[in-house]
Amino acid sequence: MRGWKVPVIGALTACALLAGGCGTEAPVAGDERRELGLDTQGLAGTQSAVFQDGVSPSSSYAGTRDAMIEEEHPSANHGRDTSLSASGDTPSGSGNENYILLRWDVSSIPTHALVRSASISVTVSDKADQSYGIYELTRAWDEGQVTWEKADSGHSWASKGADGSGDRDTRLLGALKASSTGTYTVALNAAGLEVVKRWVAAPSLNQGLIVANKDNDNRLEIRSREFSDKSSRPKLTVVWELPSGEEPGGGEPQAGTYSGTCDGSGGVWIDSGHFLNFNDESQTARIFGQGLSSPAVQSKELSSALGLSASEEADLEDAARVGNRIYVTSSHARDKNGKLEASRYKFFAMDVSGTVPSASLQVVGVSSNLLRDMLDASNWTQANASVISLLEERSQLSKATVARLAPKEEGVNLEGLAAMPSGALLVGFRNPRSGSNAIAVSLTNRDAVISGAKARFGQAFLLNLGGHGIRGMAWSETHQAVLILSGPHDESNGPFALWKWGGDASSVPQKVAVLTAPSDSAPEAIIPLPGTDAVRILFDMGSHLIDGEVCKDVPSSSQSFSDVVVTVSR
Repeated sequence: MRGWKVPVIGALTACALLAGGCGTEAPVAGDERRELGLDTQGLAGTQSAVFQDGVSPSSSYAGTRDAMIEEEHPSANHGRDTSLSASGDTPSGSGNENYILLRWDVSSIPTHALVRSASISVTVSDKADQSYGIYELTRAWDEGQVTWEKADSGHSWASKGADGSGDRDTRLLGALKASSTGTYTVALNAAGLEVVKRWVAAPSLNQGLIVANKDNDNRLEIRSREFSDKSSRPKLTVVWELPSGEEPGGGEPQAGTYSGTCDGSGGVWIDSGHFLNFNDESQTARIFGQGLSSPAVQSKELSSALGLSASEEADLEDAARVGNRIYVTSSHARDKNGKLEASRYKFFAMDVSGTVPSASLQVVGVSSNLLRDMLDASNWTQANASVISLLEERSQLSKATVARLAPKEEGVNLEGLAAMPSGALLVGFRNPRSGSNAIAVSLTNRDAVISGAKARFGQAFLLNLGGHGIRGMAWSETHQAVLILSGPHDESNGPFALWKWGGDASSVPQKVAVLTAPSDSAPEAIIPLPGTDAVRILFDMGSHLIDGEVCKDVPSSSQSFSDVVVTVSR
């Protein structure tokens, strides 16, 4: 039995539309209806998108994925079953659990649509007069491979039964209680609506839902997408509308100036109005309103979670988001004098949940051995001996101080991180380069690393970026490419450029823009804006002069950094 449990007291219970048909929804008070976004009367241009295999949006729709995972047979896959069940005790008396996994492709809804409500309908073939909670899955899974133990053939769940950190979110999105067989509809609550909004805005974040309650002993069974009667298959209904000729938040994305820190060293998209920023001068993560000129709307100090004192510096450089998990890397570099400082060798992950300005940012694991593991050829699938030798010579982790190995001289300096569709992370080096080529390396076991396992690597990629190193990188779902910022390995003021690369050894990076930075500044983070051709590029402005003083030396109340929005053709 698993230990994870969230109470469902007060959950929104589904209305039963029985075989004979009750014809109405369960009563919802007017105020509650408005809070949950269910009142669509009077909304100009509202549309209802229904997703059900073989039925809607058209008879050719086949975007549903569903499966059951069961503790009794932990290696069995049920992706082709015609019925799926959830239980906390199957077989009876065993205490073994079954869970139902569901996912719909909603990418046909415009990414800038305003989602007003969402509901799930299922056909119950075996009643269960107990509430089963619906939760967001945050790890990718494969219908034909998922089991109690594995999300797919190459990746295990963090904890069996999709029960670990990074597998699912703990917020209740709705609940299903079926006192008889028939069709039931669950209107997702406010938290559920936020999840569907993310799916629409950024389809790559859609990992679906899990139906579960470990304490129930009454088994629930529903029809799956493979069931012969198409009308009985799982259905998602989304009510949405287009903004009046403009993007959410008003108009095209705008550049902003963000106060309280000088450094846009790393960043990831949070939602349509916000991004999360990391900087190389402190361990404070900050959430800013995109395109605004204002301080952070939310911040969190991460030092203690990373095992660091307030006086130590991690030198955080870049981040990548996968579902609700954000991976962050430090520079893995010596300080400016070539002194080895353990605080600067950190790779960690944090889970994000909730909504701004009350989002939860929770560090879930930290590794200090990423670079050390990279120097061991036995940890590679396709070891590149020359790259490993170069990194070893430029890091010399056994020596306390080597002046020439300062990061902006000859030493290692890691400044890029990108999440690939394959599940790997790409780490990119500003320094060293292999000849005139920049170096990127694929990390294949991102979650195992933060849990204490040795890092495993796929291969090294040598990229022609005009003789420069990597200053930032991100995977763009829209462009189906890695977007890379390039620039000098030292303190030179450019040149800087933006590149597009397919992400594999057969692809050659293509320069798409030459970038001009503010004085004494450099582009260091790139945030693709989901569903658009636009990308937001953040500047590190720590050396930028403010009234004759460098930014990082003035009071935080006077510090700021800016960004620029660039359109990249597909």
